[in-house]
Amino acid sequence: MPEKIAIIGSYNVGFFFKGDNHPTVGETIMADEFKESYGGKGSNQAIAAASFGGNVSFLGSIGQDKYGEDALALYDKLKISKENIRIDTKESTGVSVILIDKGGNNLISVVLGANLNYAFADFLQAEATIHSTGIAGFQLENDHDMVFQSLKKCKEWGIPTYLDPAPAIPLPDDVYQAIDIIKPNETEASILTGIKVETPQQACEAARWLQNRGVGKVIITLGNQGAVITDNDQILHLSTPDVTAVDSTGAGDIFSGAFLTTYVQKKDLKKSVERAIIAASLSTTKLGVIESIPSLEKINDMSNTFQPNITVL
Repeated sequence: MPEKIAIIGSYNVGFFFKGDNHPTVGETIMADEFKESYGGKGSNQAIAAASFGGNVSFLGSIGQDKYGEDALALYDKLKISKENIRIDTKESTGVSVILIDKGGNNLISVVLGANLNYAFADFLQAEATIHSTGIAGFQLENDHDMVFQSLKKCKEWGIPTYLDPAPAIPLPDDVYQAIDIIKPNETEASILTGIKVETPQQACEAARWLQNRGVGKVIITLGNQGAVITDNDQILHLSTPDVTAVDSTGAGDIFSGAFLTTYVQKKDLKKSVERAIIAASLSTTKLGVIESIPSLEKINDMSNTFQPNITVL
């Protein structure tokens, strides 16, 4: 049985609209495709990790409605532990609307609903679950104070922590020391650090900024430019495979799911990022999030043929 992963985060049902272009303000355009799907950064990461063989517990809050019932049925199917999911009788399940253009670029609007009612007290009630895990993953689609307090509590308990800081906000100074691994993309890294991040060299500067604040290990993803990671005393740039992207929605969450599943077993940052890059790249070749999670067979096949270029920065 693989070591357990706890993911504390959000669930949102996703409504996807795909067309040639995004509408401008005041404009109505016709989309070509519509799809309803499971979503929410925390749930996406839990589902991806479980799909890749992870032993996953999801901690969060959903509404007492059809969309919440759909989520619970999916967790049952994937054998994701749902014992620490809060059923909110007052707020609806979170909802996301995703607009995708022909280039695979997306615009996303989210109503968090019940997600915001998952409180630090709920996290504390899951202490036994957290203590049985090898790593606890967080994002920022829930109440921020809950996330910050929970990160600090995990540090106090000696549980390794992983933060995907999205949607990004500047973090309180005292939170950084509670983060063992942080994974912003280039936009999120810019918001966190105030450093413009568009190139691997700029990501290197941002990674050092984060480490100087107390973060243990840093991963900054750069889309088709790969990722920059801190590896002991070095900062490395890893390339990404060449794929034809049709939809980048959820690629970061699939990256996190693949990373957590590999890292909790191997404890090797570079190897875990290499596998996560492959999983995320493959996911961009399909529309949607859950539907685009690649099979382990496809990931293994690409792992046999693709070796990232690694540059010391």
